[in-house]
Amino acid sequence: MVYVVYLLKNKNKSYIGMTNDFWRRWRQHNGWIRGGAKYTTRNTSDELWMPLLIIDNFKTKKEAMQCEWKLKRKKGYMKRVEWAYTLLTSHDRWTQKSPIIKSQKLQVYVTDDYKHIFQNIDTRELYY
Repeated sequence: MVYVVYLLKNKNKSYIGMTNDFWRRWRQHNGWIRGGAKYTTRNTSDELWMPLLIIDNFKTKKEAMQCEWKLKRKKGYMKRVEWAYTLLTSHDRWTQKSPIIKSQKLQVYVTDDYKHIFQNIDTRELYY
């Protein structure tokens, strides 16, 4: 089983989470099926929570949680997108005990609006 870390946006709010089934989790965040984070269900307006970025292929839940924790250190969706790029292109780790980020062979999916930020990374287009 692989895990993903994702960044959602709704108006000027952002949410970072992790899961092993992104599309189910996304439907939960938007209230289409039961479950979901309290933050997104309380902050749902007429606008859906839309994915901006998915980092895929974490081999363990622990590795995905380490990435999620690190990305949550920044506030605001744009700062989080830029922070993700900085970390993915560095020789850094998500935490002191995690593997080096580049060694994890992660796959990055990003919407067209933010693809220019990830120009030095092999990304795939995020469709929804």
